[in-house]
Amino acid sequence: MALGDFLFPQADLKLIVARSFETDVESVKDKFSSDYLDRAAVVRLTKGDLQRLGLKDGNSANVKAKSGSIIVRAFGDDKVPEGSAIVPYGPWALALVSVPKDGAPPQMHGVSVTVTRTDDKITSLEDLLESP
Repeated sequence: MALGDFLFPQADLKLIVARSFETDVESVKDKFSSDYLDRAAVVRLTKGDLQRLGLKDGNSANVKAKSGSIIVRAFGDDKVPEGSAIVPYGPWALALVSVPKDGAPPQMHGVSVTVTRTDDKITSLEDLLESP
């Protein structure tokens, strides 16, 4: 293992985009509210991945895919399948998936993502709307 792996650990995982009742309710109330941000701008990881990345529940994590990246809060969850990262359906998840130009639906599961620890601020909905 290289020194960089200890200093900057990362997890290469497969994305699962999942519906969440709480996130859906908050999105109907106000997509620009802090309650919606708290529920939608998250990634759920196995507790082992959370620990391996040097994260504690609520720490910021950078989730990168070929089509984009987001900074969200990370949480450990016993229900996350090994090798996976779960992001609730919404603007943050959609920033990680490619939308085909032919109008076909985007691939919402199995997208390769890399998760790393960061001290950067959570990506706001306004930031997502401004990005190309």
